[in-house]
Amino acid sequence: MSAPTDKSAKTESPFPTATSLVGAYGEQLFRILEQACSGFVLLDAQNRAQRWNEGYLQLFPWLAQSLKVGSSLQAVLQTACAAERHSSVAAAHLSTLSRQLPSAQATLPNGREVLLAIHPISASYSLLTCKEIISDSNDADDLTFFDALTQLPNRRLLLDRLSQAMIQSERTGWRGALLTIDMNAGEALQQTGGSASASHLQQEIAQRLFSCMRACDSVARVDAEHFVIMISDLSPDPDLASLLVERLGERLQDSLNAGYTVSGMSFKLQANIGATLFGPHSRSASELLNQAESAMYRLRDEESRGLHFFRPEQLMAPTDRSLLEQELGKAMRLNQFEMQFQPQYSVHGTATGLEALLRWRHPVRGLVPPRIFLAVAEDSNIIVPLGLWSIRATCEQMARWKNDAQLNHLPVSVNISPRQLQQPDFVEQLESILSQTGIAPTLLILELSNRSLQPLDADLATVLGQLNTMGVRLSLDDFGNGAGNQDVLARLPLFQVKLSQTLVQRLGPNNASDAAAQTAIALAQRAQVLLVASGVETLEQRALLAQHGCQHFMGYLFSAPVPAHQLKSLLHMPQVGQLRKAA
Repeated sequence: MSAPTDKSAKTESPFPTATSLVGAYGEQLFRILEQACSGFVLLDAQNRAQRWNEGYLQLFPWLAQSLKVGSSLQAVLQTACAAERHSSVAAAHLSTLSRQLPSAQATLPNGREVLLAIHPISASYSLLTCKEIISDSNDADDLTFFDALTQLPNRRLLLDRLSQAMIQSERTGWRGALLTIDMNAGEALQQTGGSASASHLQQEIAQRLFSCMRACDSVARVDAEHFVIMISDLSPDPDLASLLVERLGERLQDSLNAGYTVSGMSFKLQANIGATLFGPHSRSASELLNQAESAMYRLRDEESRGLHFFRPEQLMAPTDRSLLEQELGKAMRLNQFEMQFQPQYSVHGTATGLEALLRWRHPVRGLVPPRIFLAVAEDSNIIVPLGLWSIRATCEQMARWKNDAQLNHLPVSVNISPRQLQQPDFVEQLESILSQTGIAPTLLILELSNRSLQPLDADLATVLGQLNTMGVRLSLDDFGNGAGNQDVLARLPLFQVKLSQTLVQRLGPNNASDAAAQTAIALAQRAQVLLVASGVETLEQRALLAQHGCQHFMGYLFSAPVPAHQLKSLLHMPQVGQLRKAA
């Protein structure tokens, strides 16, 4: 990409050196790593040490005298690990540093075991992480900020970096960009077959992405199908920033659309790239990612290829809405929907509940984001049977957890539409589902949007009262935005309110959202209603909320929504537990 050469010729280069790279990624990254692993070393492309923590030296104290900034870690190991008792440590280091293995296990002289893993974080920098093994688990993915397959940052770490880049952009005025990349590789993988082929292909794509990036850019794998690139410090001029993104898009397509060979078979892929700019006054990291994904889906829906910028007016054209409504009806008949679950945690790190979230697995589009189809479902009659299906599917899953001591006591909230509550037989239908599945009514929480209750309809309040009498508990989403919060608390038999994500993601000193969040927390405390902060993405947000008296949290800082079968392993992760407790 030609942007760095052009810009640096005119003025002092804005692109980070090895020293400024640490600042560009943010001290927050290293604070996270302090909690997520026992030790780490930041390495450049030549495996020269740039930074390390005290935990690394505590694990390997005999390296302390030789380890210097800029020193080759291989050379340090050859010098300091000559003794036989250090041979296991040297071998594990060298196998990961040479990229022969993404992780390796070593035995310390005191007999304890450690797991070493290498994690690329840019084209020129990697993190060597070390974790003492204190349980039967030896999975390198216990470090929950990196994708297990590619060792790239995952969605959680990407959002953290993006939040830091947005703060930097607010301060400097320079714009950046977020690009979401879909390779549409499903058909090719079906031809090759096997998980090993899929792994090889994903790793090959990751390497090609790296080859197009600057050292200060971030490449992440946010789910099984999508990669994301974050570019910072493009230009203060939006038009020039867009032009630079287009140049990068051309370079990405040249690299990604070239031929692949997997399991002896050759084929080509075509990249769909959705892009959005960020700069001063951008709203939130999650919203930017949603915008880039929306642009990517636009390309897929139009069966075109290349790079497409997000434009608000293109979110959903009338013809798109009509077609999507027809496909939603078909999806109901073909059972294309599924439920995923996102945990909620107390300030002490204990899982206190789950939120059940509807997902649509389209045979062509893949996993369609709810923000794309729920508005269309809400405007049609589809939302009523779809909402009832969500409740039934959630209760059936809870019934499967009855003998699971880790999950059977957790209340589960599921979103419902006011239109569903307006159905004359809704209460009877809900009673039937609870009876058939054997679920205790107090474990089911029905969640409504605050905006949908403004103004509060008397008939709706009556139905909610009937549900409360049944024992089903009620939750209110988007709490704290707008007026009428105190009135809603007084009139409805609420068990829980969810603090608005908009307020959470705008928290900060001298920000009006900070005062609004404090007011909402105080109102819930006075009404003795449980308040959960939703959309928590950074440690700073969690710390500010805890300072204001918030006791419960959920969001991508802790976990993305996951399928039911992944919940147990997620709740067992010790690093996630440490993160939940971090102030």
